[in-house]
Amino acid sequence: MSNNKVSHIEENIYIGLILTFIGGFLDAYTYILYDKIFANTQTGNIIFFSIFLAEGDLYNAFLRLFPIFSFCIAIFLAQFLIYKFTQNKKWLKIVLIINMIFTIIIGTGIFKDSRLVIICLVSFICSLTIGTFKKVKGDVFAPIMCTGNLRSLMEFFSKWIIYKEKKAKKTILKYLVIILIFCLGVFLGVFLAKYFGIYSIYICTILFLVIFLIIIYKQKI
Repeated sequence: MSNNKVSHIEENIYIGLILTFIGGFLDAYTYILYDKIFANTQTGNIIFFSIFLAEGDLYNAFLRLFPIFSFCIAIFLAQFLIYKFTQNKKWLKIVLIINMIFTIIIGTGIFKDSRLVIICLVSFICSLTIGTFKKVKGDVFAPIMCTGNLRSLMEFFSKWIIYKEKKAKKTILKYLVIILIFCLGVFLGVFLAKYFGIYSIYICTILFLVIFLIIIYKQKI
């Protein structure tokens, strides 16, 4: 495999699609099992922190800080791992191992009665993923949310329609598939969470393992 392909192995389209599915699944997982909360992104937590603070509800405002801190710590950790283990993309494997361990811990049910701990763990997983996997074939994408991907889809659609850029058509299709895969992750996540409860998160463990194996395979060929 060429050095250029190795250096951008985290931009593999299959890895991007799997991570997108995981992002959708985790949104459904926390929504169904933990009081309709989305733990992937922190916009809601920041909004509720500000609202509770304005209303003088310091306890609930304080609680909202935990997943935010968890998210920030994971971003810092991702950058530290990238800095420390750049050789042969070791940081990718470390991130995937951490995510596998955390999903296994969640699936054991040891924290099933602690919504705050679960949300913090899921926030950590999602943040670590965001900090590690940022592009698909050179184009910026968000593996755990749709807003940025939808914006990119419409930007390239505009380039195709307004500026007649023929190359934009392929990128439009890529972002459309990414958004549909996210929806599929949410759709299946709802059913799996309802039927298998907390154990359904093990599908994420398996998928993180699949990505781990893809990286090993790609580095060898």
